[in-house]
Amino acid sequence: MWQELLDILTKLGKEYQALAGLGQQKHAALVGVDLKTLERLLKREEDIAKSVQALEQQRQALFIRLYKAVPSASKEMQARDIYKLASPPFPGRLQAAHDQLGRLADQVKEQREVNNLLAQGALGAVNVRLGQIGGTSVDPIYGRGGGEHVSHHQNFEFKA
Repeated sequence: MWQELLDILTKLGKEYQALAGLGQQKHAALVGVDLKTLERLLKREEDIAKSVQALEQQRQALFIRLYKAVPSASKEMQARDIYKLASPPFPGRLQAAHDQLGRLADQVKEQREVNNLLAQGALGAVNVRLGQIGGTSVDPIYGRGGGEHVSHHQNFEFKA
């Protein structure tokens, strides 16, 4: 069982490493406004996310089996404490895989936040430019209700 847990943690680490690489590629695609590449990367990211979800389900099911098989294990214990119950050489290996997975997950989260900010900024710039082309401006309304005031002016003469 311990080897199976180590295998799952290792596979999860590889998947998160792939997600980190995709995040960097997405960053480059967002900066370069390369929508074809971005679409391809998003599809790949979706496949990896499905794989991560399946591995997480396997990991959770394995922990349930471990709680039943190891008398001193309980559901209130953290993973680090459960790893210590493993027979040698597994405690160190499990802890190392767990730590590596945590670092990779943090890295993926940070890259995702950066990419989201970049995408939102690009979308805002596109919206402003489309408003300029279409002759629309949006101004905030201050006061009790708040909101926005949208004004339109005609940029083109359509009576031609």
